[in-house]
Amino acid sequence: MKVWYRIITVYLLIALVRSEESDDVKPATICNAAECSNLFNHRLEAMEMAVKKIALAILSQTSDVFAPIKEILEEDPTFTSILSLNSTIYSSGTKTPSVNNGTHKEDGQKQEKNIAVDNLKRAVKCSLAHLVDFDSPADRDSYYKSLPQITAQFFKDILKIEWSVPSAECVKVSSGVRIKIYESADGYKVPMEDPLFVPQKCIKKITKTWHSINLASPSSSTSKGNACSFKLTENLTQCHSYIVEIVINYQSLAGKAMQTELVIPPKLNEKAHLKPLISASSRSSSLTLNWEDNSGCAPQLTSLNLEIFQDGIVGNRKKANATVIIPRSCFKQPIGEENLFSLALPTSELMTCPIEWKPLDVCRKYRIFMSSQYSSTWNGRSSSSEIFTEQEDNFALDSENLFLRCPRDQFYCQNRQQCMYTSNVCLDNYNGCQSEKRYCEQDVCYKGGFRCGQQCIPNELVCNGKFDCVDGSDEGPDCGNTCFQLTNPSGNFSSQKVHMLSYEIHRDKIAQTARNTKVLISVQPTHYIWLTFNKFNTFENQHIVNVYDGPYSTSPLLLSHNGSTKPYSVRSSSSDLFVEFPSYLSTTYGIEAFYTSVRRTDNKFRPGCGGYIYGDGIITIFLARAFTTGCFWYMEAGQSDDTLLLKMNMSDIDAFKKILYPHTLMVYDGWNTDGFVLYDEKKSKLQDEVAIYSITHKVMLHINIAFWGTALKEVGYSWRITTQKSTPHCNNHFEENTGTIKSPSYPTFYPNSVDCRWSIKVEPGSKVRLLFALFETQADADYLYVYDGPTLRSTLLLAESGLLPTPFVVNSSTNEVLVRFVSDEDTSSPGFLAVYSSVFDPY
Repeated sequence: MKVWYRIITVYLLIALVRSEESDDVKPATICNAAECSNLFNHRLEAMEMAVKKIALAILSQTSDVFAPIKEILEEDPTFTSILSLNSTIYSSGTKTPSVNNGTHKEDGQKQEKNIAVDNLKRAVKCSLAHLVDFDSPADRDSYYKSLPQITAQFFKDILKIEWSVPSAECVKVSSGVRIKIYESADGYKVPMEDPLFVPQKCIKKITKTWHSINLASPSSSTSKGNACSFKLTENLTQCHSYIVEIVINYQSLAGKAMQTELVIPPKLNEKAHLKPLISASSRSSSLTLNWEDNSGCAPQLTSLNLEIFQDGIVGNRKKANATVIIPRSCFKQPIGEENLFSLALPTSELMTCPIEWKPLDVCRKYRIFMSSQYSSTWNGRSSSSEIFTEQEDNFALDSENLFLRCPRDQFYCQNRQQCMYTSNVCLDNYNGCQSEKRYCEQDVCYKGGFRCGQQCIPNELVCNGKFDCVDGSDEGPDCGNTCFQLTNPSGNFSSQKVHMLSYEIHRDKIAQTARNTKVLISVQPTHYIWLTFNKFNTFENQHIVNVYDGPYSTSPLLLSHNGSTKPYSVRSSSSDLFVEFPSYLSTTYGIEAFYTSVRRTDNKFRPGCGGYIYGDGIITIFLARAFTTGCFWYMEAGQSDDTLLLKMNMSDIDAFKKILYPHTLMVYDGWNTDGFVLYDEKKSKLQDEVAIYSITHKVMLHINIAFWGTALKEVGYSWRITTQKSTPHCNNHFEENTGTIKSPSYPTFYPNSVDCRWSIKVEPGSKVRLLFALFETQADADYLYVYDGPTLRSTLLLAESGLLPTPFVVNSSTNEVLVRFVSDEDTSSPGFLAVYSSVFDPY
């Protein structure tokens, strides 16, 4: 019977094709929704006529072979309703459909015919839904959204398949589905088991158009005797890729096959990670990768996909600089470790590793994306890593070359052991040094050699560490490149120490010993970078220090400076800064830079508005640059135990008083506006205060404009920042009920730059009384602080400097007091003398 159903289906398709070629129905390759609907109705009518002709031909056969087919046609209401239009068929002995007599009989036949025709139309429409063409984009989008879809998941030995039908009307004529599973291997589909037919009654309805079915693994236990319990005939292997195929049956017609990929997940424990652990390193011509594959599918690993993005920039408009697929034959594994892999590019194993590798640029940042491939259709999760192609300069000058001993425009003549002028080289009438005749043949230049003045040397002599040209141009700064990356939140770098020679270098030739050094600073993405220079001395107009706002020299230029004056601090707009600077044989020249990372804000960088100081330095504040968003200066002592002193220059005090009110100034201990306030000009009682001492080794100064006025031009003032070294020998602890405290070296003058502390603790329930018998310090510079508690953040009881009338008393409200005395780097005084005592508190 299945054979005859297939024959009928073929006839239907033939009739459908012929209907397109008929005169009444012209073929249309492009139509809108209304035209396609009209065309589809013509096709259905033609198919109904074809069904009648096929059925009549079969029913007219007298052979017993057609008896089973006749019985099907006679009992199927779809066919009988169509055939009832021809009474001669039923008069020949066929069974007429059972309907009522008279008028009701005719109505019943007509109703059954309409139902049967509608069902046939639905079945054909649903099975051929994927063949409909649309001209309108809106109709096409709506149509594609209604096309059947399929998903498959495998969890706890159960394969769950979900699929959709074109519309809810198609559910009415669906008789079930056919399920087939293929094993995907190298792009080929290999049938894993025989097709499985599931009737409509065993299909679970999720929504009006979505259905599902669960297929259990052969080893799983299912309820026996359940007619709607289905199992796979073969176990699905973990880490393997399969294709799940569903075909919906619409009575005797089949819809389009729907397929989806299914990867059987590995059975992982709770500590397993799906994301590979990558470590990458790169040199100028090589790339090394080490990773651990914790996916659980390492034995099935076939290849590694690499995408490399220059400067670490990844985006929709940024294409990968290199995309490489590396077969497993290129990997190396430690003995006994099936999850650990390593890869070095380029590789010498040309036979087993047939890939082409282009070396990466020197001194450049890259981001690498890698994903493991386990089959032709399944890739593991993608992981990324950033690398920087570091390079160590091994260039060294020949110690026997005495070129650097001579002044500018001269070279060293070895046979005469003296310096001679380079202007006489290659002159025919010049008799003297033998070396001035070397490399005077111009043929070398014509053959692509290196020209240096009147000489031409072969290219292989350039950058060989020996000055073959008498002007020394063959061993310039470009002969050596040192580059490295810094990733700590803060740090420092300086000009590299170049290999020293055994003889003294003439001061005119120090510039020719310069070598290029490049540093990439990369911090966490949520921060930007402040950079400052504590030492800066390069040859003016010859060697320039460039700072780029990004990961490479193609990034925007932030600073370009040379000479002996320190430039202002610079701040990046991202988490990367790229710095180019010279290194010399002489340590007198070069740079020393410090950097730190600060959480990013929306404030734009403006030179002179904010900065970073490491150790000692000067802050110059120009009010015209301090917008309402404010300027922030970050200051940091060299050691965590040290503190900082902020002192206004005495020449700026009068100017400071005049411009005090148009702006606000806040000084915080630490680098956060929520930190301890060291100075607030609005609340300060000491308008003449010019010295501020920190508590910790970090201080932040914030200034902004309250309003704009005509006086706010390039008016400014400066603060001098100095480091107060920790003086642990000056820290004292007292727990007796009485005692004496005094400034260092009392009764003689106290030393400069000290930070002394006295911690006093008496018995509980008592208070501390301090009686000062002498108090004389440098006014507005050397201060004595008394805190009502054990820390510098306790309530401040006293903050005084200068000459105070004595005696006077300071009383605490607790049983602990902290006294701190600080002095700057100049002008000492006798200091102070005080006696403390414990006072009982009856309350």
